[in-house]
Amino acid sequence: MAELSIAPPVQSSRQLQSLFWILLSLNIVFILWSRNFLQPLQTRDIVRFEVAKKVPVAEGILREWTGSADGKLDKAVQAIYLDYLFIVLYVAGLSIGSIYLSRLTAHPILRRAGRFMPFLIIAAGVCDVIENIAIMYSLTGHLNGWNVWVTYDMAVTKFSIIILALIFLGICVIFFLVGKLTDKKS
Repeated sequence: MAELSIAPPVQSSRQLQSLFWILLSLNIVFILWSRNFLQPLQTRDIVRFEVAKKVPVAEGILREWTGSADGKLDKAVQAIYLDYLFIVLYVAGLSIGSIYLSRLTAHPILRRAGRFMPFLIIAAGVCDVIENIAIMYSLTGHLNGWNVWVTYDMAVTKFSIIILALIFLGICVIFFLVGKLTDKKS
């Protein structure tokens, strides 16, 4: 019976390894660059808005950004546009990472999970896009309960999936390292 696989058309382990390191590097460079570019706005400012959950909380954050002399509201809008690029980078990076690191473990369950994990990561990316659309409505003068609720729910779902993916990657690394240590002792 044929096995279902969503692995990208990267056949060689070397190609997958190269793609993993390239995407990891691109994600790190993008994060560092965007943190600098978006100053004085910080990541925690955006996350605080994403998880505001209540309209009065979101209104308070918007008042704070609008009243700041350093252009935080403009930087927040720029951050949302930049986030679309980051979505592509982190979805690709975590997906390739899941496939690559799960293969390294040589553990059958982790390998199968590594082929499934990209579906969840793509779902996180979709949630992030929906969240960004709701945030943009709020930032451009259409702050209402619906936008705040959608932003919160999509952010919590996205963060939950990303945390799950990072835990999975951590487990893969642990299994890989333990496998290497036990191979050396044998």
